Amino acid sequence: MLNSISWNSYLVAVVTLLLLWYLYIGFRYFSSEIKQILSGRKKIGFPIVGKKIRNDSFHSTDKEDANSANLNEAFEESFATLDEVKELSARITEAVSESAEIKRSKQEFKNYIRLIFSDYPYVKISSLRGNVNNLLAYQSKKHPELLLTLKEADELWEENK
Repeated sequence: MLNSISWNSYLVAVVTLLLLWYLYIGFRYFSSEIKQILSGRKKIGFPIVGKKIRNDSFHSTDKEDANSANLNEAFEESFATLDEVKELSARITEAVSESAEIKRSKQEFKNYIRLIFSDYPYVKISSLRGNVNNLLAYQSKKHPELLLTLKEADELWEENK
């Protein structure tokens, strides 16, 4: 009897049974995820080379989704902060030259810079804050009546709470 079954027939039967078994398990235990994938509300997360490979790339938990969302938001914030620093640098340069032209007092100049700094709360907590302070000190050196040291520039951030 066993001699009448060919290897080809045996392999086809095993593969068919395995396919049916995994379909049963998938629909029995992962039906909600399969429905979300088929409706397009959820995408299958395949591991990318160079990143940490998850044990089960088909099934993602809410915690993993939340972590990836937080990571995306963090990167978007960091790029937004970089854009804000570029904008702030231009505003500082303009503020220094404008203050020199209209001959603002040093106290009025400091208050004006505080006002400008208040528009950029993320720059205050970023690592680029030192670069902004350096720019402010450098630009104010061009006009002795507005001269600010690095310490004074940094204090303008702290006074702006």
